[in-house]
Amino acid sequence: MSWYKKIPYWENRKRVKMLIKFRKLVVNYFNNVEYNSCFPLRENQEAIKLRHEINLCLDKIYSYIISAGINPTIYYSPPPAIGGIAGDIDLIHNIFHLHRFEISPHCIIDNVDRAIGIYEDDKKNALFRTLNPFFWTGRVIDFIVEIPFKLIGEIGFNREKIESSLLGRVIKGILYLITVGAAFLTILEKLGYLNDFKSWIQRLIK
Repeated sequence: MSWYKKIPYWENRKRVKMLIKFRKLVVNYFNNVEYNSCFPLRENQEAIKLRHEINLCLDKIYSYIISAGINPTIYYSPPPAIGGIAGDIDLIHNIFHLHRFEISPHCIIDNVDRAIGIYEDDKKNALFRTLNPFFWTGRVIDFIVEIPFKLIGEIGFNREKIESSLLGRVIKGILYLITVGAAFLTILEKLGYLNDFKSWIQRLIK
């Protein structure tokens, strides 16, 4: 999923629209559920329907929130009288289990609202990016550089782990340099300046 500053205008608008829709689904769902101290007392027919709709878009919404630079996790520490394991809880993927940790649904809504705000604030920048030819050149370069990592993922390896490792970042950096260099030389050739550039490089070496 592309970082929010690397998406065109229409993708920005799509993400805002889906985040707003998700927010409404979450609010309506929790308005149709009653709780006791352990499990929901009642999940009515409307809540069951909403739960299905939420599950259908949950992973995509999670990606949108992460791509906005928001970490939708909180640190949970159980009451000393109850005991248990403390640790980070992913609010989005645990949306239907928050009551077990006595976490308010407002924590999810807060993260969604923050994501909406970030995308809304970037709307004008997204429009400028969309009209900028260099933005699309960068997208093409990104696509080419990511091909080896996509292939790694397709054959069963953990793409994200490899891509975020030191070796993966080094390889990615080298691929960027090669791709950008090749694109630069191609542009010079099309403009008729390639031989002049070669002569300039030779003078620098000498």
